[in-house]
Order: sequence, then C-alpha cells, then structure tokens
Amino acid sequence: MMRKKLPPLRPKRAGRIFGLPLLALCCTAALLLQGRAYYGEEPALYHRLASLQLPLLYGLPYVPPPTPEPTPSVGVDIAAGVSEGIRVELLAIDPAPVVDLTGTAPRVLIYHTHTTEAYFPTKGYSYTQSSAWRTRENDKNIVAVGEKLATLLRDKYGICVLHDITNHEPPKLATSYSRSVKTMEKYREQYPSITMYIDVHRDAYGSNPTENKDYIVMNGQEVARLMFVVGTGEGATGTGYGEMPDFAANYALAKRITESLAAVNPGLVRNIRVKTGRYNQHISSQCLLVEVGHNANTLEQALNAVDYLAAAIAQSAGLDTGGAPAPSPSPTPGKPLFAP
Repeated sequence: MMRKKLPPLRPKRAGRIFGLPLLALCCTAALLLQGRAYYGEEPALYHRLASLQLPLLYGLPYVPPPTPEPTPSVGVDIAAGVSEGIRVELLAIDPAPVVDLTGTAPRVLIYHTHTTEAYFPTKGYSYTQSSAWRTRENDKNIVAVGEKLATLLRDKYGICVLHDITNHEPPKLATSYSRSVKTMEKYREQYPSITMYIDVHRDAYGSNPTENKDYIVMNGQEVARLMFVVGTGEGATGTGYGEMPDFAANYALAKRITESLAAVNPGLVRNIRVKTGRYNQHISSQCLLVEVGHNANTLEQALNAVDYLAAAIAQSAGLDTGGAPAPSPSPTPGKPLFAP
C-alpha cells in the first residue's frame, strides 16, 4: 500500500513578512559599518552611498588628497583715473617670469627719487630736519634703508647691486622724477646688464603723526609694512606719456614679490597701489617702486622690514632663500654709512 505524499511545510506568512526586511537591514548595517571603516568616522554622503555597494567594488580605502597650500591673496588699490581697460587687464595678468639676477655684472640699481625722506624720530635715530619729515643725514633717512637692502642682496644673496644716493629733490620736490630718470638712464647706458631698478621710498602717513604705529611684530622685532606702487603711464589727463611703461610686467613682478611677503606674514604688506603716473617705470620691464613704511614708523622698524624685502626680491629671481630670513643687524646710529 503506497503512502500518500504530504504537502511541503510552508513558513507562516508573518515570518515571511518580517524575516526579509530584517535580513536587508542587517546587510545594510554591515555594509555601512564597512564603509565607515574605509572612509572614516564621519563619512560624507557620497561615501555613505558608496558603502552600499558590494565589498568587491570598494577597491582601496579612500585617502583624501592633501590640501594644497593656498596662494596668498594680494589686494589692489586702484586710484581714480585708471581706465576701465587697465582694471580689466589686472584680472588677466600672467605671473611674472623668473628674473635673472645672477652673474658678476651689475643686475640691480637701487636709487631714491625722494632722497631725504625721514622717519619718526627716536632716541637712537634723531636727526636735524632739512624740511618737514626730511633730513640730509643719509644714515638717518631713506638712503639708509636702500643701503641695507643693497648690502643684503649683495652679501647674502650674491646679487651684484649698485646703490645711487644722488639727491634728486632740489631745486623742487615736485619735479624729482625728471631728475631721477636721468640717473636711471645714465646707469642703463653705463651698465646694460642692469635689469631691475628699485626706487626706495617711505610713504606719508600724515602731515604730523604724534606716535609711531602701524607696524607688526615678527621674531620679537617691530617691522614696518611694505607697499608697491605701479604706474600705468596714463597720466592725470588720460593722454599718457610719449614712452609708456610695461605696466603688465611691472605689476606682475610687484605682485610676485608681494605674494612672497604675504606668505611670510600677511600683515607685512599693504595692497599694491595702481596709479596713473609713470614713475620712470618705462626704463625697464622690472621697475619697482617700494614704500618701506611711512613717517609714523621709526627708522628701526623700516630697517627691520628690509630683511624680508631682500629675501622676497631674491626669491623672485629663483634664488632659494630657505623661508623667512633671520633678522640682520641694523646700522649703528650715528655711524656714517657713506663717504661724503
């Protein structure tokens, strides 16, 4: 007698309803835990979604790329009268090419259109005024700043530098640039190897500041702030000069040096100032006008800033300066820097 086949046992409907979702929940939790192991404690949303893939699709654990060092932003102050075309061009100027300051022939000329500019007087650097905020004592005025810059570029960075200390102010301060350009042309003719011309000034904080301020402290020293002025050559009336400066090249070089300084300390520099004047920057495509502090700074603060300025100029020439420079000694107060 044959036995009758019994029908297969079927799970209860309730087991089917709750079993499958529970299994899916467990799998999802396992994959999310695996994703957390790959992507870190707090994975981003797209990493959480990626963790729902099968394990074989993971590949190597996610390693975030290193964050690049941001390029220090350089602000620009554009004076009234600068054309709209120049304003637009500022946005598209390419970085300055590497400057070649190597060799034994002179490569840099440092000079002063406003040669007697002086700083806030101190006990160590008091001076006899030739006029308001000016002195003819070259170890107490802007010439001392230019001499320290020349010495650092020459002795520390191996750059052949000439420093001219001609007083271009007499007979009238307002026409100083008409005389300093003749000095530049003389050196250009005598030394065709010169490519970089640096006009060193101090800015005017006000007609009668009563205290020295607007400086930063670096390496335990008070340091004046630096600013570059770039001329477009458009002139006050917009008609321009007969021989125009290479505005784009001069601006790109000033921008590169300013960025190097800002990388050391953003407070070390002020915004680049773009103005309609020419400032004799037609002589070369590497003309710099730098304001080393102002008359609310002391000469000590200005001299301290020169260490960083020299390093940034050397860096613009592709010379490895090894980061922020160590402060160097300033000239001894009262000791003449130059032969009469």
